[in-house]
Amino acid sequence: MKINPFKDTNLQDLHNSISQFVSDHFGDLDNRIKAFLRRVHERGQERITVMFIPHSEKKIINFHISIYVIASAVSFVVITLIITSVLIVNHSSTVKEVSILQKDGADSKVQIEIYKREINKLYDIFQKFKPEITYLYSLTPDSTVDSLWAKGGVANTNPDPHSVATANGEGTPSEELLNIQEIRGELEVTKDVVKKIKSFLNYRKKIIENTPSIWPVDGYIVSRFGYRNSPYTFETEFNYGIDIESFPGAEIRATAPGNVSEIKWDPALGLTVSIKHKYGFTTSYSHCQRVSVEPGQKVLKGEVIGYVGRTGKTTEYVCFYQVKIGTEFVDPMPYLNRISK
Repeated sequence: MKINPFKDTNLQDLHNSISQFVSDHFGDLDNRIKAFLRRVHERGQERITVMFIPHSEKKIINFHISIYVIASAVSFVVITLIITSVLIVNHSSTVKEVSILQKDGADSKVQIEIYKREINKLYDIFQKFKPEITYLYSLTPDSTVDSLWAKGGVANTNPDPHSVATANGEGTPSEELLNIQEIRGELEVTKDVVKKIKSFLNYRKKIIENTPSIWPVDGYIVSRFGYRNSPYTFETEFNYGIDIESFPGAEIRATAPGNVSEIKWDPALGLTVSIKHKYGFTTSYSHCQRVSVEPGQKVLKGEVIGYVGRTGKTTEYVCFYQVKIGTEFVDPMPYLNRISK
């Protein structure tokens, strides 16, 4: 059984104290409220006489108005003024917002026109760029240039610049929208073309790196490939290389990576270095003063292999440079600086 911590006598005393407090402080509250309302009602029933006295001897007009009516009228006027003020403030804010929106709308129109011009400019630039892509694509194997760009569809003749395509397909698309759609489609094609060109260039990179393509020595050509008058017999002979004149001891460099296949002394060509390269290329460098490589040594493109002299049958400091593909000598001129290192 739960024990009550308070005694019954203490609870009764507490109840009596609360009842006495409420009776002392709020016992006559109801009477006071009723008395106040009664006085307000009596005061409101009082009448005020309003008299209109004309200057002439016409009848005086009297109006008897109770305070209730006056208070109601004043309250109505005050409430009307408050509501009107709120509506005016809201209307002013609305007008200001509309003005701001109109200004933003005008700025948006200007920006839209700028975007349209930039889109059309981008379209023109891309049209000028397409022939370059087409040319590069034509260099790749198995290229089909005729089918590279889509040629179907109907041209957008005399488009309405202010028309736009609706969501359900109604209306005429604007010129800018058609240009964007065309650029998007052609960029997809260009992406695939660039990938193919990149793959082709990566494949060709090895060939380019292993092709004789730089000058073997700094100087200038004094005798070209082909028929010439011999400087010794003054008879017509065929020159199977080119003579590059330079200063004594100038560095001679390998024009492509490869392996030194032969170092020999020839009565006419003097000290000669031959290098065997990939893809059937062989290069020879004659009239050397001395060499800095050994037979069988692997050399890189641009590596020093010897120095200019005038050994053999020559009266000038020259490097006699020859290029051979397979067993045939070819003109070295097309291989000088035509392909980047």
